[in-house]
Amino acid sequence: MYFSLLEIGLVVCLLISIAAIIIAVHGLSAVRKQAQENEKLYQRLVRDISAANSGSIGIGQRLLAMEKRLQNEEQKQQPVDLKTDDEFQAYADAAQLFKLGFSSEEVASRCGLSRAEASLMEMMQKAGK
Repeated sequence: MYFSLLEIGLVVCLLISIAAIIIAVHGLSAVRKQAQENEKLYQRLVRDISAANSGSIGIGQRLLAMEKRLQNEEQKQQPVDLKTDDEFQAYADAAQLFKLGFSSEEVASRCGLSRAEASLMEMMQKAGK
């Protein structure tokens, strides 16, 4: 049973083709796994951005309300005591709780802030460090 050179060449080509298919399937599997990981990271990023946006909107609205009050007080020529303002007190308390190591959920519930505002404050506090 002698094989001709053509038959040997065909067998070698077949083996190379099988190896190439195995490598391609393995590569496809790795690409799918990476795509799933990228999707998870993308969803996490979307959630973080949503939380930051919600917190920014809430803080922005409170800031605008405070600005209006300050303008009204300036017109009345009466000084404003910001330390007794309940809105600012909640933020001051939240900042203190973050310094003590509380989580954003716990700070939100204790200070009456939204979770988004607490998350944003926590991110700002961490960025400040």
